[in-house]
Amino acid sequence: MKNVFYILLILVTTFAHAQTRKSDFFRLYKGGNTYLKPIKYVLFDSTASYAEKKIIQDVIYFNIKGEQFVYKKNHKVDTCSVDLLQKIKLDNPADLNQNAFLYFKNKKEEIEKKSNHKILILFPVAGFNNYFKVYVLEKIKNDKLLKYLVDWEYSTF
Repeated sequence: MKNVFYILLILVTTFAHAQTRKSDFFRLYKGGNTYLKPIKYVLFDSTASYAEKKIIQDVIYFNIKGEQFVYKKNHKVDTCSVDLLQKIKLDNPADLNQNAFLYFKNKKEEIEKKSNHKILILFPVAGFNNYFKVYVLEKIKNDKLLKYLVDWEYSTF
């Protein structure tokens, strides 16, 4: 009975820690609290003139509406049904930079209200890419989607 309890305890802690990674969190300033990144979904349409996909060695580059997303082999890719599109909200890649700025601004104001004083955080001129966890969805045959966990690297600031 004691062994079953220990095995169960190990399994529960393993699953609890396996769900989120360190890269799923961000800090607004050095030494501050960590916050979970909101998830954003972007649809890649290979037939559209504003979307381009390049594969260079083991890296896939998605250029969608002026934004560049990079899939590297160490990230995960998942196959899912097209029905997922009805369950999630797709974001416009052209609006991601503005949405990230607004998210940053709201989070900063929330921290200032909680601490009851102004925090000197300089608004970054660039670098809003770190505030969202982005998935690129690509349609493939048989009503399936490939869901790439990507790094949002380039923005048309």
